[in-house]
Amino acid sequence: MPESPLAGKTVLVTRGQEQAAPFSAKLRAAGAVPVEIPFIAIRPAAAPEDIAAAAERLDCYRWLIFTSANAVRFFCPHIASPAPVPDIAVVGRKTAAALAEFGFSPALMPDDFTAEQLAAALAPRLRHRDRVLFVKGDLARPTLPEALREAGALVDELTVYRTVPDASGRERLLALLCERKIDVITLMSPSAVHSLVRLLGSNAPTLLEGVTIACIGPVTKRAAVQEGITVHICPTDYTTDGMIKAMEQYFSVEGR
Repeated sequence: MPESPLAGKTVLVTRGQEQAAPFSAKLRAAGAVPVEIPFIAIRPAAAPEDIAAAAERLDCYRWLIFTSANAVRFFCPHIASPAPVPDIAVVGRKTAAALAEFGFSPALMPDDFTAEQLAAALAPRLRHRDRVLFVKGDLARPTLPEALREAGALVDELTVYRTVPDASGRERLLALLCERKIDVITLMSPSAVHSLVRLLGSNAPTLLEGVTIACIGPVTKRAAVQEGITVHICPTDYTTDGMIKAMEQYFSVEGR
């Protein structure tokens, strides 16, 4: 059996601690050596009683929308069973999987895991003045609610978590980069990109020289390019499996 193109490659996993382990396990299975240094942390952004109050009003809504697994995990524990739940729309298989943990399944999940595609898929299903609850994090882009309002929906937005920089691993990160011990840095969100820039400061160009940068999707890639970071890998399937496949394809080229 041929050796994996990722065999022996040291891959930096920058997700929060609670999300890093599954990605690291997949990297090990592909032959890579994962190193976990979180760039961001997830914190509550709303009081539990406020989330519970919103969950008690779900019968007022035609659609319930989640664009991240974190939003699902902060909100769904407050849904009382067997309370009626509106149709649910999600972005991404990971979000759908988190939803399944609570016994729910999405009525709508676009093939392209972006807010733009969800808006395009959902808008034709909306009637004028349908009420929609969008459960989100503090860094969610306004693209989706704006598009749904233009389609005639009444959109309530509930911010249940916030993303904050995590600088706890800065010294270790700097040491590994200075010693050229990292082959790939994986960036899973624009906030991770911005955190990387803050952690490295003005030395970023030098420290990142020769390091392969992999971004989970076009939104994250755009943030990296805007920060002056060269992106080498960006999968068409915006998942960790897609990321690993894209890395394998990249390193299958002789000389990399």
